Amino acid sequence: MARRETESRTGDSGGGSGSGGGRRERRRARAREARARQEARAAATAPADAPLVWGAGVGCRVLAALWLGQLVLLSPFAYGTDLAGLTAVEWLLRLWTLSVALWIFARLGAWRATADRDGVAVPRLFTVERLPWDEVGKAVARRDGCVHVGSRITGPFLPAPLARLLRRPDGARAMADHLTIMVRNPELRPTERVGARTRVRPYAVWAPLPLAVLAAAHLLAG
Repeated sequence: MARRETESRTGDSGGGSGSGGGRRERRRARAREARARQEARAAATAPADAPLVWGAGVGCRVLAALWLGQLVLLSPFAYGTDLAGLTAVEWLLRLWTLSVALWIFARLGAWRATADRDGVAVPRLFTVERLPWDEVGKAVARRDGCVHVGSRITGPFLPAPLARLLRRPDGARAMADHLTIMVRNPELRPTERVGARTRVRPYAVWAPLPLAVLAAAHLLAG
């Protein structure tokens, strides 16, 4: 009996070890593939003069427009509501909902990240995070289409599974690879600084547009 229990425990341990070893091997294989892909990209990439800019594409802007449309239809301040009769808690909940909705709108349709000679700029709600090259480390593409740049997240691009399904380029991986090779190869970094046209702006800058659309919808409904 003891012998069978010992064999059972040994078999369980071996299965777990094999599973963990398989995961580690897959991670190593993905790391080798990424390294080879990035080295090939570095060999084919010419040094850039102007800053590099990534931002919301057509798909993101369409999603932002659809999000704004449902926000107009399902406004936190429902059409015909007596605003004077709302309690402080109701005002707080509605303003919080509206703030989150506006952040999602800007996050989808107005995101932008730039790389210049000094580092990478990533937008935040009220500020812009400027990461020097030595703080970027490496950029990592996520399956949801966003990109880890140092300790910050930017994007989104088309999610990787959907990009493969539609046979579209994986924009998140391309951005992550380009940033990573510039971290490793300083000679490939842009030689100029960001100008007025390529400057990254905080998400809050874009709030007046959806607010104006909401205000117009309420005026027309009233």
